[in-house]
Amino acid sequence: MEVLIKDITPENLSDIPEGCRSCIYWEFPEDFEKARVMEQNKKLQFCVGKKKDWFLKTLKEFGNCGEIVYYNDRPIGYAQHAPSTRLPQAQNYEAKCLGKPEEAIFLSCLYIPDKTMQGKRIGTRLLKHIINDSKKRKFRAIETFARKGSSNNPSGPIEFYLKEGFYVKEELSPEYVLVRLDL
Repeated sequence: MEVLIKDITPENLSDIPEGCRSCIYWEFPEDFEKARVMEQNKKLQFCVGKKKDWFLKTLKEFGNCGEIVYYNDRPIGYAQHAPSTRLPQAQNYEAKCLGKPEEAIFLSCLYIPDKTMQGKRIGTRLLKHIINDSKKRKFRAIETFARKGSSNNPSGPIEFYLKEGFYVKEELSPEYVLVRLDL
């Protein structure tokens, strides 16, 4: 199995898996709600444009903020991360102890949408890539909201993170927890 993880650049933005390429949930919460009522083609154009603009600005001002996983040159997975201030939806979860943006990376999405590729430890490889990048950049932690009892969450189930050394930092609801990995 030929798996390659590449940082997102202006040149490979269009390789972000389809559903992820148009998701603006974390970056633009207000526009995400507005887009729900748009006609499908307008919605797609609007959201893809917003996501592209976010990546271009964040890459320029912050640096690496996402990865694409390729299997035999075909994009099959995606991750997105940045300081929580660049992902306003993180503030809407009302976590009392979200890490400071200058010390903690917020992992908004780690997703392998290709169902045939799930369960092959590709997500683990992707997470390790993010951990190594974050350490090189001198961040002290990675945080994300994980879901209890279901894998139906863009960042993944709590079991995945606990297995990879994260710990529960804050219980947010019966469904979601804030998990953290100290680097």
